Amino acid sequence: MNSRILAVILVLTLGWVLGSAACASYLPPTIVPAVQSPALESFRTALQTYVDQTQPFRKDAAAKGDAVPNQTSANGADEAVRLRQRTLAEAIQTTVRPTAQQGDVLSPTVADLIRRQLATAFGGPKADLIRDGLKDQNEGLQAESIALTINRTVAVPRVPPVLLETLPQLPQQVEFAFSGRTLILRDVDADTLVDFMLQAFPDSPPAGDVPALSPAAVSDGSDPLFALPGIPGSTRFALIGDSGSGDWAQQAVANAMLRYFTTARRFSFVLMLGDNLYHDDYQSEFSVPYQGLLERGVLFYAALGNHDRELQQHYKPFHMTDRLYYAFTEGNARFVVLNSNKPGDDAQREWLDGAFGHTGTKWRISFFHHPLYSSGQHAQQSRESIRPALEPALVRNRVDVVFSGHDHLYERIAPQQGIRYFVSGGGGRNLYDFHKSAFDEAGSSEHHFMVVEIAGDQMFFEAITPPGRTLDCGVLSRTADAAAKPQDSTTLEWQDACRAATAWRTLRLTGQ
Repeated sequence: MNSRILAVILVLTLGWVLGSAACASYLPPTIVPAVQSPALESFRTALQTYVDQTQPFRKDAAAKGDAVPNQTSANGADEAVRLRQRTLAEAIQTTVRPTAQQGDVLSPTVADLIRRQLATAFGGPKADLIRDGLKDQNEGLQAESIALTINRTVAVPRVPPVLLETLPQLPQQVEFAFSGRTLILRDVDADTLVDFMLQAFPDSPPAGDVPALSPAAVSDGSDPLFALPGIPGSTRFALIGDSGSGDWAQQAVANAMLRYFTTARRFSFVLMLGDNLYHDDYQSEFSVPYQGLLERGVLFYAALGNHDRELQQHYKPFHMTDRLYYAFTEGNARFVVLNSNKPGDDAQREWLDGAFGHTGTKWRISFFHHPLYSSGQHAQQSRESIRPALEPALVRNRVDVVFSGHDHLYERIAPQQGIRYFVSGGGGRNLYDFHKSAFDEAGSSEHHFMVVEIAGDQMFFEAITPPGRTLDCGVLSRTADAAAKPQDSTTLEWQDACRAATAWRTLRLTGQ
């Protein structure tokens, strides 16, 4: 480390110790995970040096972002994220590593080893799943690699979760991305290129599809809305997944949510199940569609999807508290939010084992982007990649209900090892076909949002389309004892109304 960098680090560190202790920003641990092969130890060492050198500048960038006024508004929060990113990027470019070159972190020896590991993966049993995952990430992008420059901002997709099974685990400060056959190491806070290796993949990922909009707009509706029971002391919230399209479909779902809030039943917060901002546009993909709810004090809690940028963890209206996985308690429920972009992350799974501590008799709810069970376009990914990585930990922690998105449809899954699963990915993006699986209780390919009410050991749920029709509804019990108790008149009346509200259709469980 040269004297100039050391001097700046000492000044920044001293300033933080003496004057910045009150800053609320969270910074993740700086320890680089252990590597599985001794041949990768040099990579771990180089990466640890990078993290250590950049850490004081991350603190400085976070402080400048926190100083932006009016972050309760979408505009102020947006500017805070952008300023934080720019400040760190400039420090890396001008102070930390102004003379950095390709191969400084991913050395030729390390690159050769990773290429061999990737070649084995591309020739293995998950080869088709890997290529499908790369294509999905490559949505709307070209197949060939773009020009790359160390330390410069690079807008390319991250690698899919299935490919992380082959690559070394990384600290939270960086992530693997790709462009064509090139594997990229990117700083998630600065959004800059740390290093890259050419010809990492044996063949170029196919260009992703450009989602087509239906010529018939999703219309707002005036159908009477079926309301949750509104039991005194209950906790009510809404859910949206794959919503950040910024087009008419997202707006139609958002309008229906506002109509439900103002005319049927109010809810306190919204769970966002990922793919919240497809184009990283905080205005047209979030603050504008949900302006009515935001103005009425409704909070949003976000999980990140495969098309989201990790910088969103710093966006105050998403309430992620600078964390890719986090937890909070509302009423009679403990909510644990996971980062399913890295389902095999050892640190996350270890954290999960303590996240439900002192929950007692509260509902244990987890939400994240990629579903463990799905009958949509990503069914194979759910079955072969996400489920093996996360299901043991969810079962071990006695989770009651899991909400996910990723597949653009609605799906209610029969209990699996004691856990109820919902897929709710119809928040605005183009829809996927639904194909019945043996584990399905209900499913349909329609735009929608969900509303949930938790009252004691009962959970009432609804899925609602933009016109206001009830797509699905029902009641879950937290325990077997609760399910065995005679139901009160409120629940019985609501269930009768639920059956009447869904009489207009039969969910598509015949397969296609």
